[in-house]
Amino acid sequence: MKVILFAGAEIRDYSFCESYMDGADAVICCDAGMRHAKALGIDPDYIVGDFDSTASEVLEYYKAKNIPIRQFPTRKNETDMELGIILALELGATDLVLFGGIGDRFDHTLANAHYLLSLLKKGVRARLVDDKNCVEVIDQHLTLHGKVGDLVSTLPLSMEVTGITLQGFSYPLTDATLTLDGDYIAVSNVLAEETATIDIKSGYLYVIRSRD
Repeated sequence: MKVILFAGAEIRDYSFCESYMDGADAVICCDAGMRHAKALGIDPDYIVGDFDSTASEVLEYYKAKNIPIRQFPTRKNETDMELGIILALELGATDLVLFGGIGDRFDHTLANAHYLLSLLKKGVRARLVDDKNCVEVIDQHLTLHGKVGDLVSTLPLSMEVTGITLQGFSYPLTDATLTLDGDYIAVSNVLAEETATIDIKSGYLYVIRSRD
């Protein structure tokens, strides 16, 4: 089950959203993420949050459409995005695309990136996406499709990632090891083919597709 989740960080260009939304089974808006759905002309299936950062007219717009809303107190343990993730898991999500989770607040952005590991351990493929980045965490294999010249960085999330093999890249690796406190030798790699593969034997690895 594929779920799209909109959080509140700024999205400057919505043109990238369509390709990720293809085949979505449900859309969840987290608090100010509602403004992104409204800008795209989308009616979400669910809305969650404490609504401390939502324009009242946007909230009233969706209330009038009788969309299910889960409102929480401002003083709570979870971020609004985490509330959306919890709901997505309740719905049975196996593929989760997170929009509006990369923003000016580094603490929020880093926390959202760490959620990817928790989701991976629950058997969910999750991607944190904005107009210039697609971030995910892997523990085995990933096949990438793109254009020759696309930038891809592979950074360790666990203390050690072993058996890293990169094929289809300008800077290939074979059975390499990266450590969290070592040299990041796999930053800004480049696709040499339209299809490339990443394999690891142990650990957790960030795969970050970026563009300038």
